[in-house]
Amino acid sequence: MNLNQIKSFMAVSQTLNFTNAAKQNNVPQSTISRQINDLEEQLGVRLFYRTKRDVRLTEEGRTFLPYAQEMLEASKKGSYAVRQLHDGARGRLTIATATTSDAFLRECLRSFGEKYPDIVVDIDYVSCGAALMDEGEDPYDFHFLYLDMLPDSDEFDTMITHTDPLAIVVPRGHSLTENPFSSEALQREKFILVSEEENPILYMEAMNYCRIHRFTPNVINQFSDIRAVLLSVSAGLGISILPVRLPGEKLDDFLQVIPIEDLDASITCAAAWKRSLLNPAASLFLSVLKEKGPDR
Repeated sequence: MNLNQIKSFMAVSQTLNFTNAAKQNNVPQSTISRQINDLEEQLGVRLFYRTKRDVRLTEEGRTFLPYAQEMLEASKKGSYAVRQLHDGARGRLTIATATTSDAFLRECLRSFGEKYPDIVVDIDYVSCGAALMDEGEDPYDFHFLYLDMLPDSDEFDTMITHTDPLAIVVPRGHSLTENPFSSEALQREKFILVSEEENPILYMEAMNYCRIHRFTPNVINQFSDIRAVLLSVSAGLGISILPVRLPGEKLDDFLQVIPIEDLDASITCAAAWKRSLLNPAASLFLSVLKEKGPDR
């Protein structure tokens, strides 16, 4: 029994088609057939019912399936560990995050860095409008994004990290600070928002707030970078609706954040990670993440 046979078995069990399994493994169909036949001969059982019309797992094939998956996972983890050792690295962690997760992620990274100072952490800020990639292509160990942006996939586990209330953000000293939730006053304001393409959840929540309070916002500009929104608001070009947790503390002297008290005016943030956790450093970070989580 070898890994190529196991890979062929997994491919056929997933596609239930020898031709598609061959394409998935980039080998001729005859190779898939030969490897399945050899595996069946070694095990002394039939793993698939084969007819001209369809392919189905036998009861023995269904029993063997989880063990085959374990063998592939063990192989991947072993290869990963050996490569890390060969490269001389003590470990490396890769994280994709949105800016609104900064506060929670900072707390996790501080604790992680104290416990594992030799592990290098790579962080990429990503668009909330980008879909989470599948496990085979996803380059990140962890994602910190809005819960509604994470796919419903058996390949990932998720954990809610915090709920981010929304706020009206205005230049410091703006007249709205005295009566911020007057629909008539808000109708007269110019709005600058994070674009729908960049952050569809935030854009939708902002527009919903306006709809519920029965006014149509005068949106004069949209930016893909929240820092551009904050800079524009701080310069007095307009106001915005943003999460309470804002990046860029240097702008605090020029901005005023007025929390929206509506219960529905909030966004749920979450972390997602691959269930396979091939990276040993990711397993260590997961322990820290669960310690810092909302249920701690």
